[in-house]
Parts: sequence; structure tokens; C-alpha cells
Amino acid sequence: MAKTLSSWLRPHHLGSAVVSALLLLLFLGPASTRSVEPERVATLPLHLERHFPELGRVAPAERPVPSGARPSARDRYLASIPFGPEIRRAARSQGLDSLLVASVVEAESSFRPDAVSPKGALGLMQLLPLHFEADERPLDPAVNLEAGAQYLAEMKRRFDGDLELALAAYHAGPSAVERWGGLPPYQETRRYVGRVLELYHEHQTSLGETPGGARSVIQRGAAVQRGS
Repeated sequence: MAKTLSSWLRPHHLGSAVVSALLLLLFLGPASTRSVEPERVATLPLHLERHFPELGRVAPAERPVPSGARPSARDRYLASIPFGPEIRRAARSQGLDSLLVASVVEAESSFRPDAVSPKGALGLMQLLPLHFEADERPLDPAVNLEAGAQYLAEMKRRFDGDLELALAAYHAGPSAVERWGGLPPYQETRRYVGRVLELYHEHQTSLGETPGGARSVIQRGAAVQRGS
């Protein structure tokens, strides 16, 4: 084919350089076009939700919401606080109320993942290094929340579901609760337990989830802080 084209071009007195250039374009042109094709294919289109509508139905907090359903007040609250999805996951993994875990985090660290106490307590849930494995990162929010939720759940089981005693054990240690046969007479621990119960009640009330009972959580929290 190259010989035929060259013979056709000679009568028209084209220079040899032009002939060479035309031959080069003839044979190399398709290869050059193929070389840019992968870049064009690898470029993803914007606004994927237009092509995949199901992507627009994924709630930002943690789980899919049925089409047409609105997130609950609890979902919206957890989505609005720092590390809300991680708090939800840690609470669920240990069978705890996510509002309770959020209240502990708020009382312990004010949602600061880098918090370190003078006594060496670390992270969102202010745990001592003994609560972590050697290869774990205590200040990682997900790791810290999971370890804290696990410890709180252990304290609840140890004290037969008594939230007040479980919180006291979380703060002062289970041996202190057992030694005193109930809430230890430490003012710092009593203030802590009262604070968590108060926050827990406030969050439940704001979401319309206040539990019934002869004595509300907030009343008990205030009594704890007074030392009664």
C-alpha cells in the first residue's frame, strides 16, 4: 500500500519529506488515537446520583433510610454531634443506648478525641492505657469509643444493670463501688455520675424519649450530686 501511494504522489511532484510525513500519519495515526482512549474511559462523570438514584437515599449518619422516610430525631441528633456515627456503632456493638454513650463522652472529654487527663486517661471516653491492646491507638476515636462502650457495658452487667453504680464504677473503679457497697462517698465521682445522668435526661427529653418511672433520671442525678 505504501508503494502504491508513493507512486501516485510522484507525478504531482511532491517533495520526499511530504511523502514521508503522509506515510507516517497513515500508519501511526490509529495507534496514537488508541493511546489516549484509556484516559478518556477512566474519567468518571460528575453527579453520579443522576445515573444511580439509590446513592441519594443513603443517610449520612450510618444506615440506609427507606425511600420517602425521614430520619428520626435521634438520627438527626447523632448526625449533628462530633463522632455521632462512631458513637452509634460502639453503643450498638455493646447493647448500650447511644444517648448514654454520647452523654459519657460529653462529660468525660467534651467530644475531644485528643483529651489527656493529668492522671493519664485518654481520648473521648478517658480510658487508662490498661484498657487497650499494645498495638491499638488509644486516641483513635473509633478504637477509644469501642473500648469505652465495652467497659461501660461490663460495669452494667457487673452491677446488675444499675446505671448509677455502673457509672460510678466507670469513674472510680468497680472495687470502690464494691468496697463501699454502693455509690462511693467521693465528691468527684458523685458529681460525675450526676452530670452524666443529667445530660442523659436532657438528651432524652429533647428527643421526646424520656422514660417513665416514679423517679426521673434528672431527679436521681441531682440527688447524687447533693450526696443524698
